[in-house]
Amino acid sequence: MASTRGAGWGGHSHVAATYPPRVATRPGLAVAAAIVLHGRLLAARRTEPAALAGSWELPGGKVDDAEDPERAVVRELGEELGCEAEVLRRLPGEQSLTGGHRLWAYECRLVAGEPEPREHDALRWLAPEELDEVEWLPADVPFVDALRERLVDGEPMVGGNVGGAVRIGSTVRRPTGPWTPAVHALLAHLDAVGLDGVPRVLGVDEREREVLTYVPGRTVDVDSERPNDELLVSAVGWLRRFHAAVGTYRPAGAVSWRQVRRALTTDEIVCHHDPGAYNWVVQDACLAGVIDWDMAGPGTVLQDVGFLAWTGVPLFREVPVADVARRLRLVAGTYRGIEPMDVLHAAVARMELACERIATGQAAGDPGMLALGRTGEPARTRWRIARLRDRLPAITAALG
Repeated sequence: MASTRGAGWGGHSHVAATYPPRVATRPGLAVAAAIVLHGRLLAARRTEPAALAGSWELPGGKVDDAEDPERAVVRELGEELGCEAEVLRRLPGEQSLTGGHRLWAYECRLVAGEPEPREHDALRWLAPEELDEVEWLPADVPFVDALRERLVDGEPMVGGNVGGAVRIGSTVRRPTGPWTPAVHALLAHLDAVGLDGVPRVLGVDEREREVLTYVPGRTVDVDSERPNDELLVSAVGWLRRFHAAVGTYRPAGAVSWRQVRRALTTDEIVCHHDPGAYNWVVQDACLAGVIDWDMAGPGTVLQDVGFLAWTGVPLFREVPVADVARRLRLVAGTYRGIEPMDVLHAAVARMELACERIATGQAAGDPGMLALGRTGEPARTRWRIARLRDRLPAITAALG
């Protein structure tokens, strides 16, 4: 049903509501839907009347007699956009329309269907920085302004371990720190040499968060999912490509990383230092990208491989010994030039180092390390290392 805002109220034809009315409402009320998805707001461009054609609005329309306003929002979205939505809250205030009518607005989320312009000629998903790129209907402007900070908050992302990342459209926003310039220089190098699966740096936003490109795909819940052989091989192959790409990157002098400030030694590269499965982005059962580069810094190839094996084999969980040995061989064989036993011992040493660094960061008040503390770290990993040490003789025997 076409929106009647600004067009007068005559000629309105009733269409039976999908949801039956619950309560009576005062006449002369219109509703608008602020659909928010991944930190973006949906805007619809009008085609009529002629005076409003080309202006942008929050989709919606008139509330029928005795119809509940929230149900009217859902009905209008089904009719105008062909999608199903859920009302989350009413936005503060109301706006006056012609003829003494009033406009209420509601924040909504999509439940089913992809919005399509059935009664408009275009739709746009607008990130907070893009809200002023379109000409809004005057009555909608206060509601759009009220949503600006909500959009900048973004949508919290799953995956990763340090926390604080949010998605806004095709970007990811993350907290910055003294390590950020070093990480950005690293990512710029990887982009320049064409390494796949790495987010690109786009800048810094109004909240001083870094802005990175979003890598689409799903993340791995390491507590409930064990990566299959195909995904494990894909991840190890990517790690080898990363190490080859970063081998030519040797920043001069001491550099401030998150865990240390110093120069690379001759036997070191810049490691990811957190290539756990929770930082893998997966598409079609294969690795599509690796996120959370904040922990990058000087290290050795085996430190990264051992870290990957910790959650990729996985070594932190009770897995049948024969399967652990087989998958360690798979890791070493895929990476090439290293032995399964080296990967096993590197994993133990690397996770002990991780525990030390987490504890040091917590003592220094590092927000990311404090966030890990709320998940039980480093005590949880120390307990898991102890359990792995108990199994080392059996795993060693299985490796022959």
